[in-house]
Amino acid sequence: MNYIKIIACTLCCTISAYGCQSKLLTVHKIDVQQGNALETEAVNKITLGMTKEQVHFVLGNPLIVDSFHPDRWDYVYLFTPGYGEQERRQLTLIFDRDEIIEIIKHNIVADDTSTTKNDSKIEAAEK
Repeated sequence: MNYIKIIACTLCCTISAYGCQSKLLTVHKIDVQQGNALETEAVNKITLGMTKEQVHFVLGNPLIVDSFHPDRWDYVYLFTPGYGEQERRQLTLIFDRDEIIEIIKHNIVADDTSTTKNDSKIEAAEK
């Protein structure tokens, strides 16, 4: 009879130790998305010379429009997964006379499999 109690206690301790090690008994954390969803297809449609109305049609309202710099629009996307690293993408558009003259991309996905780590900057040619 004592052997059965010892085996039962050992089995209970083993199961409870395994349950504490695994993530079976942890709190569920949700994924949080904030800002403008910057999809590759939409960002690739943005070209130099587009008007504010055209950009608004493609990407929607910018997250940040500075009252001191109304010719600069910032689209920011922040994704915080429940478990893992935070992902941040930013697209900055500079306008002059209602047309894009500069596009600045920060961590925008180049294709579906890789993320560009370096910032890329495209400037308009001198007119």
